[in-house]
Amino acid sequence: MRRLLAFLVLALSAWATLAQPAAKPTRILFIGNSLTSATDIPGRLAKLAKAMGRPVEVEAVVSNGYSLEDHWNEHSARAAIRKGWDIVVLQQGTSARADSRAQLVEYAKKFAGPIREAGAKPALYMVWPLSDRPYEFLGAMEAYRAAAEAVDGLLLPVGEAWFRALTKDKRLRLYGDAIHPGSLGSDLTVLTIYLSIFPAGPQEFDEAFVAKIARQLEIPERLRDALFDAATLAIDQPLRITK
Repeated sequence: MRRLLAFLVLALSAWATLAQPAAKPTRILFIGNSLTSATDIPGRLAKLAKAMGRPVEVEAVVSNGYSLEDHWNEHSARAAIRKGWDIVVLQQGTSARADSRAQLVEYAKKFAGPIREAGAKPALYMVWPLSDRPYEFLGAMEAYRAAAEAVDGLLLPVGEAWFRALTKDKRLRLYGDAIHPGSLGSDLTVLTIYLSIFPAGPQEFDEAFVAKIARQLEIPERLRDALFDAATLAIDQPLRITK
């Protein structure tokens, strides 16, 4: 009888596990240019999320050199938004100058309408300046913060993470060329986006959690703490910018 009861308990437990519905994937659409596509940031994010047990569906509408105004006028991005998403990530260039900042805010607002109509939340993917223009980091940070605030959107503070990392160690090879991320820059970019979209609580954010992400992204051991510090501080403790 005891064996029969034990068998029934195990069978019911297995049935209950199988009967649980699969977790609904988070659907993410990227709209941007080669700063999104050059090293396949969407694909890398999807791979990391899957490894961390976060099912996602990711697509991208990207064109080299495009601003959000270009995407708005070209219509493909708006057509993609109507397919329905949880998060729509908006990205253009550095946007540190006053005119490009105004453009970023204006077209983030325009995109926010159809994004919310589709049931999604807008997110702003903060990028970085050309490698020979480090003085534009703060302007880029201000621009993307302003755009995220204007649409009550999620800020993905990648540019600030880059700034923090390079401020600590100017020798870090985040750039692959004058503007696009190299392998390490892509690691920091994906890490920052992932932790922004899927924030980890204090109980989850332990050594095993950090080690698992680092292995998946293939972050060198000697640089692991520097990249995690840059990403988490950019998310949790944004730099105060004073004029």
